[in-house]
Amino acid sequence: MNAQTRVAIVDCGSSKVPDIARVLKRCGVAPSVIRPADLPSIASDLPSALILSGNPALIEDTGTDFLTNYGILRELRIPILGICFGHQVIGLLYGGEVSRGQEDRGLRQIDVLRENPLFAGIAATGEFRQDHTEEVSVPTQFAHLASSSHCRNEAMAHPDLPIVGVQFHPETSGDAGERLIRNFLSLV
Repeated sequence: MNAQTRVAIVDCGSSKVPDIARVLKRCGVAPSVIRPADLPSIASDLPSALILSGNPALIEDTGTDFLTNYGILRELRIPILGICFGHQVIGLLYGGEVSRGQEDRGLRQIDVLRENPLFAGIAATGEFRQDHTEEVSVPTQFAHLASSSHCRNEAMAHPDLPIVGVQFHPETSGDAGERLIRNFLSLV
């Protein structure tokens, strides 16, 4: 990461976007915020990385028409981090399926299942903040990175592209969450 690093937060409708921005600023990055509708034209002014935020809406209730704006993500070769809803969008784009689970709000123990740079310096079992009702299956070409007693796919990574997703909210998970975002930025 250098002074030219530009990270765009895709504001999918989450009240936690300011928290993502705050963590990025602590990491030395001045983020920009864009809307999903702006994604199809992003190739003309490509940032160094993208972070897809959460969203309070349930994918199950909205259908998959909204994915049209996100299709460009499959063409980009920059680091992408999906958080909660963003994690689910990545999963859907690569063939995963979203299902309704139990509502989960608060801290939950996450078990890291395999080594990955995203979890470097983070305990194999740690607490991260949850705020979701749905979860996405791990697409066949992705590596399953973390799980919890409440959600099978807490984290996943594409094996060849710098694309990762987490169901939990690192932006509101204290030091471990900030470390995870710093680890993501190291992919830039």
